[in-house]
Amino acid sequence: MTLLDRFLEIFEVPPAMHPYMHMVVDAQEMELVVSLDGQALTPAQVAETLSMPLDETAALLERAFTRHIVNRKIVDGETRYTAANFYSRLDPLSMYENWRDVPVEARDAVIEWQLQEFINQYLPVIEELRRDPDAFVHLPNQDMLLLDEALAIVDAATEHVVVPCDCRAIVMACNRPLETCVRLDAGARHTLERGYGRRLTKEECKALVVEADRAGLMHTGLRAWRDRDEFFGFCNCCSCDCYPIRAGVRLGMAREWPRTHHVARRDEAKCEQCGICVRRCHFEAFYRDGSKVEVDGKRRLQVLFDAEKCWGCGLCATGCPEGAIAMAPLVLIQE
Repeated sequence: MTLLDRFLEIFEVPPAMHPYMHMVVDAQEMELVVSLDGQALTPAQVAETLSMPLDETAALLERAFTRHIVNRKIVDGETRYTAANFYSRLDPLSMYENWRDVPVEARDAVIEWQLQEFINQYLPVIEELRRDPDAFVHLPNQDMLLLDEALAIVDAATEHVVVPCDCRAIVMACNRPLETCVRLDAGARHTLERGYGRRLTKEECKALVVEADRAGLMHTGLRAWRDRDEFFGFCNCCSCDCYPIRAGVRLGMAREWPRTHHVARRDEAKCEQCGICVRRCHFEAFYRDGSKVEVDGKRRLQVLFDAEKCWGCGLCATGCPEGAIAMAPLVLIQE
């Protein structure tokens, strides 16, 4: 077996990316991954295996760690390195490197592969959630958050970092803002340790979230963050790129993952039928069917609403210039 073949096996590279390994790793990084081969080695052990000076090995390991080619952990007080995989490598490749240079056909195949890998990774948790929608589980982007809920999380945190949205960087299905993934406290520290992220003040982070909302991005994260000792952060998402939203739809769990907690309520007397809510809604809950209605003596296209399609993101409410839309908690409606 050649070095390349062994690397493709260890690094779990999908077939569509096999011709483009020069975009993923260099020759030295490839040799590093193969030398680890399921082991957790110290820098000294790696240096011995590769027959390299320790200082050069340390530099190689640091670079490979930043590029998600190896992982680092502390075992019995010693720093050890293990091989990562392509699934992990794809984040920095798309967020900061040359993912756009991969041909479209290969990118599409990898995106489909990664979405399925993403679903498979969380299937046990998903099954638990299906059995008990109120179960406390750990899922990325578990809940749909309103703007004020997202801002409350930012306000409670002491460390704030922003990175490009990995989903939007990988899928590239829209041109909404990219640097919108918010990492907080433990999440911020982990991101900076890996060599990524841009520090923000609390006020800068709040402004970024408000601007993301204005740009039509939904907020998804853990709604029950107060019940935990620390939190990682949250995302500002679109339905065309977001893996959790797309996974939820594919699994028949629309409005369950991310979970819906609110539904829009419109004051018909205030509504001017302007259609901003139609343009901002990702799920066609607000829509037009061609019918018209009279507003202030003028005939306008009528805006209709289907509550069964509402995911409770609140973009309609934050975008309504007349204040005609409010978000009502689902619990209160059900009661």
